[in-house]
Parts: sequence; structure tokens; C-alpha cells
Amino acid sequence: MKSRILLLTGVFLALTVAFLLYNRSDQVVTAEPEIYASPIQGGCYIADVNECRLHVDPFTINLTTGAKLVFFKLMTIESGTGLQTVIYDFRTDQSNPVPPSGTTYTPSLVSQDFAATCGHKYEISLQGQDTSNPATYNLGLTREFTCPSSAP
Repeated sequence: MKSRILLLTGVFLALTVAFLLYNRSDQVVTAEPEIYASPIQGGCYIADVNECRLHVDPFTINLTTGAKLVFFKLMTIESGTGLQTVIYDFRTDQSNPVPPSGTTYTPSLVSQDFAATCGHKYEISLQGQDTSNPATYNLGLTREFTCPSSAP
């Protein structure tokens, strides 16, 4: 009888230890990314007969303190199809190897707006990453808008 009680106690302890080891929290708590951007605003207009253009208003990317900008890109998301297209991709290269740093970065406007299909609906997404974050983050997204289909 005594050996059964010892055996049951041993089994109970072993199961308890196994349960505690299995359910222990080894998860590393990570801070939320500190990279974010000002609101993203944009729209579409008719540039010429059957030619529409997307325009993005100036925006500012706020970097994590002490971090440098790895990249940012603007993407269109076409409603209905979900087709995503990169329309602007900023990264450093050999001729400009030092990434922007500081607390904010405001890119200069491109000299021309971006091609679009008249009559189609779009959203514009700003995605980016700085050196303190291992992942790409969606920093902003416009509301859906429709390119005009013809001039008034």
C-alpha cells in the first residue's frame, strides 16, 4: 500500500512538473514598433485624354529614436482585383549609402505623379522599416478613391 502511494505521488509530481515545463512562458515580449508616419493623403486626376495620374501629398515618417531608415515604399491596391503595385521604392545605394536618420524624414516630392487607370478604384499604402524593427510595417493607408473616367 505504501509503495502504491509513493508511486502515485511520484507520477503526480512528474505530471505536474511536465505540465509546468510545457506551459511555461518562454515568449519574449517585444515593444511595439516606434516607426510611424503622418496621415497618407492622395487622389487621382485626369492629366490628358484617357490618361489618369495618382498624386500623393507630402508626408513625414517618424523614426524610432536612434534608428535609421531602411526603406519606404508607396504601393497602390486596386479595388476589386486586390492587385498591389509598388509605385515608389526608396532605398539607399552606392551613390547614396547613408540612410536618413534623426527622428523624422520627409521625402521630397517626385517630379511627376504616378500612372493610373481611369475609372479604377485605388488605395495607396505607405510601408516602411527602420533599423530598430526587423519587419516591414504598414505606416499608412488612404481611403478608397476612384479615378475619374472622363473629363467634365
